[in-house]
Amino acid sequence: MTASSESLGQIGLSAPETWRKKFAPRLVITGILTCIGYYLGAKLGFALTFKPHPVSVMWPPNSILLAALLLSPTRCWWFLLLCALPAHLASQMQGGVPPKMMLCWFLSNSCEALIGASLTRVMVSGSFRFANLRNVSVFLICGVFLGPLLSSFLDAGFVRLNHWGQGTYWEIWRIRFFSNVLTAVALVPALVTCFMSDYESIRKAGRGRYFEAAVVALGLVVVGFEVFVKFGIGPQSEPGLLYAPLPFLLWAAVRFGPGGASMAMFVTALIAIWGASHGQGPFSARLAEANALSLQFFLIVSAILLLLLATVIKDRERAEERYREVVESQTDLVCRYRADTTLTFVNEAYCRYFWKSREELIGSKFLELIPSTAWKRVLADIASLNKENRVQTNEHEVILPDGSIAWQQWVNHPIVEPDGTVTEYQAIGRDISDRKRAEEASRNLAHATRMSTMGALAGSLAHELNQPLTAILSNAQAGSRFLAKPTPDVAEVREVLQDIAQAAKRAGEVIRQLRTLVKKEDLRFDELELHHLVQEVVRLLHSDTVIRKVRIVLDFDKDPHSVRGDAVQLQQVILNLMLNAFDAMKDILESERAVCIRTRLANGSEVQVEVSDRGTGIHPERLARLFEPFQTTKQEGLGLGLAISRTIVEAHGGRLWGINNPDRGATFCFTMPLFSATVNSV
Repeated sequence: MTASSESLGQIGLSAPETWRKKFAPRLVITGILTCIGYYLGAKLGFALTFKPHPVSVMWPPNSILLAALLLSPTRCWWFLLLCALPAHLASQMQGGVPPKMMLCWFLSNSCEALIGASLTRVMVSGSFRFANLRNVSVFLICGVFLGPLLSSFLDAGFVRLNHWGQGTYWEIWRIRFFSNVLTAVALVPALVTCFMSDYESIRKAGRGRYFEAAVVALGLVVVGFEVFVKFGIGPQSEPGLLYAPLPFLLWAAVRFGPGGASMAMFVTALIAIWGASHGQGPFSARLAEANALSLQFFLIVSAILLLLLATVIKDRERAEERYREVVESQTDLVCRYRADTTLTFVNEAYCRYFWKSREELIGSKFLELIPSTAWKRVLADIASLNKENRVQTNEHEVILPDGSIAWQQWVNHPIVEPDGTVTEYQAIGRDISDRKRAEEASRNLAHATRMSTMGALAGSLAHELNQPLTAILSNAQAGSRFLAKPTPDVAEVREVLQDIAQAAKRAGEVIRQLRTLVKKEDLRFDELELHHLVQEVVRLLHSDTVIRKVRIVLDFDKDPHSVRGDAVQLQQVILNLMLNAFDAMKDILESERAVCIRTRLANGSEVQVEVSDRGTGIHPERLARLFEPFQTTKQEGLGLGLAISRTIVEAHGGRLWGINNPDRGATFCFTMPLFSATVNSV
């Protein structure tokens, strides 16, 4: 059971009952309108003939039937054909057509409508509308050409078989074909669009819209009457006047879409055919058949071009409307701007963010919304967009209406014209002030953790500095004694001074490393040699390893590995993992205390660093919560070291995890993308 039948059952109605109550009245009305329209169309077709020959330049009944089929479900087509039959018989009886010929013509008329509607429905799924270029193209091929083309063979055959009318088979075929093609292209779009229009939007249309339609209609009728009825024949005639209705036809196509273009063309065709059939206008200078053919060609080509133009314009309008709806519904900020930062478009979210109207923003420069300190960087980013012609992401501060500073992230891309020139840029932005504040808080916390670590290392660092300072003092005293001799040994003094310089250099290196670790700076992602980074931390911890009696084993990969990152933060990670390893071995024998730092290539694009100890390992209950903040076994610890370390590693595009060794102790591993891999991915 389908959802629809279930819902019908819930309200106590069966599907057939609902269909009869809901769709039957509509079908009856459609059948009545088809019958009336078919009859009036036939009367109009008889009126649009070129005397004395019964050449009907337009034959509306077939197109009216085609429009009715396109507007109705296929299961109802038999009913519409049945409704059209009495109208056909009534119209033909008045012309003295034999009953057999009446049925033959109804059969050919029905075949044209059925062929055109069936092929169109096969090519276009769902209800048919003149909504896009594909639908219109399908209609032109199937409904305008194939339907009349195939049915005209049958129509001409019936005429010749019943000896009704004059002319050869192919002359009759040509007359029927062009007559039906002209009517289909000029009338069907107008009928389908009219009956499928959103009547609520029509009702709500402003007076200006109705006035505009009236002006177009009146102008078309007046100009059409002057051109196609009063237009002179002979050497004094002006062929250029045939283009006089063109402005009104284009007006209808541009402003009222395919339906308006079709209706305007139908009115033009009626006026032109009426004038020619009464011996007036530019299409009445030759024989009736030649006049009819010339007029049909002129109207068919004009109608097709006008319909395609209207469809393309309507397609573009819908695309722009959908784009505007999508953009306006976005919570992100969207704008377009020129190279000098002049805004040409902003969405509603952009207006709300800066507390300004669209009129205030468009035409102004968005540099006015940015602190002057960021202007140079923003303009450089725009210049690089011109050169690189690719999507670019940047971040900068903005000044809010209350004077406060916020941060935004923007994704910019150039809008490139067909000739390759960049005329504008489109950008999508969002507020990242919360993220920036969180990053600042994270940096402050990481800095505080480093300071705490330095405090824990105070004793060993004092010992590390005391050695070179003691050496400097001893050498300085020895140098003084050498110089106090009656005949100082210059070579000995020079050697003492060299020892002082070496000790001072060593002390300076320790202080430099300390300064690097405790200073607070913004992140700087540079190319770093990982092995050198590890060795610097090992040197910094030299005194601590002596005091704690820990042996350091370096097991580096044979090839050096470059990574992209912030040196201070990565050193903080390595330092924290090594100190944790030292603490894990404080209760084991001094001879067994060893920390191994190993590096190796992983996955071809990453380098893995492992810090292993020979301690007691990690308790299984604590293993799952290892990287949660404030989880620690140290009495003096905050429990933030591993949490911050993982945050740092993930910010560098890597992973950090810890495992127990198979025999004893634990190993903490982290990965870092190789510098070459990060450069290639940018």
